[in-house]
Amino acid sequence: MFRFLKICCLLAGFNLFFTSQAYSNQPAIVKVQFGFPSSNGPLIRNGNWVPVQIELDAAVPEIESDKFLIELESTDGEGASYLIKNPVYPGQKRIMAYLRPGSSSSPLIVRLKESSGKILQVWPAPPRTSSSIIGPRDYLIATAGFPPEALQNASANQSKLEPSKPTLPERLPRKFSELNNIDDFPGLPIGFSSMDLMILSTGTKLSSNLQAKGNQEKLKALASWILSGGTLLLDSGEHWESTKNLLLALGITGCKLEGLDSNPNGLRTLNGLNRWVSPLVSQLLPMRIKHIAKLSPSSSAQTIIRESPEPSDPVARPILVQVPFGRGRVFLMALEFDTAPFSSWDGQQSFWDKFLIELSPRNPGFAQGKFPPDTSSIRPELACEIQRSLETFPQVPVFPFGWVALFILAYIFIIGPVDYFISHIWLKKPETTWFTFLIMVVIATWGSWAGANALKGNDPRLNKLDLMDFDLSSGCVQDSTWMSFFSPIPGNYSFELQAGNPWSSGRPLNKPVLGILEPPDRVFRGSSQSLFRKPYEYSLFPSAIEQVGIPAWACATLEGCWQDKSDIANSPIEAGLSHSRIETMLLTGTITNNLPVDLEDCVIFYQESWYNLGRFQSKEKRRGDMLQLGGRGQSIQQWNDLKILAPKNWVAPKSASTTDDVFPIHRLVKALVLHSHPEAGDLLYNSTLRKLDTSWRLKQVAETFVSENARIRHPEEVILIGRAGSSTGESSPSVLSISKKENNEKIPVKPTINQETFIRVIIPIQPSRP
Repeated sequence: MFRFLKICCLLAGFNLFFTSQAYSNQPAIVKVQFGFPSSNGPLIRNGNWVPVQIELDAAVPEIESDKFLIELESTDGEGASYLIKNPVYPGQKRIMAYLRPGSSSSPLIVRLKESSGKILQVWPAPPRTSSSIIGPRDYLIATAGFPPEALQNASANQSKLEPSKPTLPERLPRKFSELNNIDDFPGLPIGFSSMDLMILSTGTKLSSNLQAKGNQEKLKALASWILSGGTLLLDSGEHWESTKNLLLALGITGCKLEGLDSNPNGLRTLNGLNRWVSPLVSQLLPMRIKHIAKLSPSSSAQTIIRESPEPSDPVARPILVQVPFGRGRVFLMALEFDTAPFSSWDGQQSFWDKFLIELSPRNPGFAQGKFPPDTSSIRPELACEIQRSLETFPQVPVFPFGWVALFILAYIFIIGPVDYFISHIWLKKPETTWFTFLIMVVIATWGSWAGANALKGNDPRLNKLDLMDFDLSSGCVQDSTWMSFFSPIPGNYSFELQAGNPWSSGRPLNKPVLGILEPPDRVFRGSSQSLFRKPYEYSLFPSAIEQVGIPAWACATLEGCWQDKSDIANSPIEAGLSHSRIETMLLTGTITNNLPVDLEDCVIFYQESWYNLGRFQSKEKRRGDMLQLGGRGQSIQQWNDLKILAPKNWVAPKSASTTDDVFPIHRLVKALVLHSHPEAGDLLYNSTLRKLDTSWRLKQVAETFVSENARIRHPEEVILIGRAGSSTGESSPSVLSISKKENNEKIPVKPTINQETFIRVIIPIQPSRP
């Protein structure tokens, strides 16, 4: 007996030894952080991609490269589960993954698995509270190397001058995130999609770490986020060299930093900054400085705050400069944020309040000319209306409710009196009702299905909308696309997004992004998760989705985007505009359409007016002086009201619009591109697509002198907007590949495509030749 126990203990020891050896070669999850860090916990915006930081136990460098993976799972707004898989490499200590929760009830699951499918570890999902959820209309501000206390006080409108001032209802709520180290920066542009504004102090170690060789992906992601519509605020002052290096690393050349200027005559008073912050100058003591960074903006940049020359300092000095970069912009401050005199200035909170008011999205109820404000009307979301319009297929008829009620009565008549007549009167065998009833139900069901199938058809269809943006200053070409795929039969489909060859002729900046469209009306309401629906998976992340289940006669609505760096020699739009030597306020030069399609209903926006360009054919060259650009144009409100950008066969509805009417695509595009403009026609909320709004390019800035007798107060650029003439998907800026798996083989699906393409071109005005 003793010998038997001894053998058992020896075997158990060997088993424990080999088991521990096996587990020692297995990674483990140590920490997981969802979203962006803040004082109230991690912040997550539903319906947007959020970063997920995963820390691993890196004590095991001997793991096999293809043996382990990190699997993330969540649900979209409709409750459908999806998976995202990330491989684990030997010696890897940290993984930056991404999730897109569709609603507040979407789970956040992180698993460590073997490639064979065996689950090794499941990280517990964090609790989600109202303070950690960013609403669709909230404005998220991230500070990097800069304390957000003054920003938070300004957000609550608590200044030193009026501490009891109430919160302005015309401004939407703001939330703040604190990026304390370089690991908090995402490595892909989609990781910044939840963010609206980033304030970065370049005098900290965080700025130098961002420019290090090992963090080039994070730097590239930050630049792509700005190009897509993000906003970045940088300070300078004594650390102007760090700001200059960061701008060069990001590829931003619209403003030069030429050094640090000191006033030899003593302190200088910044009266211009004081007047910009508040017209009540007497209530604020102006800031007095010893030195200031010398900003030299180019013709494409705009000066927001400028100090006029004075006897002690006879040089006009820019204080705040706005540099456009793609759809986004970078603000440069000539002072440093974290040190005196700005940090001890009494007007600091008033400055932040003024700055955030200029950037934050407006409540549509507080439109220009509306007094009192209209806050009681229910206004739809722009993304929701785009989804409704895309999911409307005129070729697929919808049964009216009257016909449905009639079919229900006919069905009741068939399974009631007809069945009674057959079983009781004709056959005279009441017991046969068990069979005749089933036969009647089968016949009625089959007849309904056959009738609906004949009416709706068997052809898959795709409604597609593309908005192309060309920025001639940065050379960036980017496309935003929305599409709705209609399936006549149930099935699991795979989608992959690619850039269209005729439109993408340069170097891709990053991979195309594809995802399920998440309208903001369902990010707060809970969604029930299906028990029998298999999860779909993001493959070739983030450009493809596989095995998306679509029921019969239903549709899946997607959204995507891609970015490209165009070659100057092969630019889709070529322009050279400058001020006329004779009439300084007028523009002269040419614009050439190098696109493969004609452009319809083209207009050019300059200053506060628009000018009709009409049809702009492919390879055609137009002269700017023939349009009288800079002369008397038409108001932007007229452009919103007229039938511009509409298809030729579109007829405006005669009756007043109701909540059941679907907005036409061209009207939604108008509301999208100039949403925040005071003369915007449609007072729709724009919560999730605000980065596509470029109405800030038409706002007034500090005046500049074009000549000795002429000065302007608007950016030196024009905006061209038009609609592509082709209505098919052959010349689409983006290509959506659709396939369906049968017998373990992918079979391409070729739907009937209804394509709508709109373009927007930002054309800089070149300096006049001497």
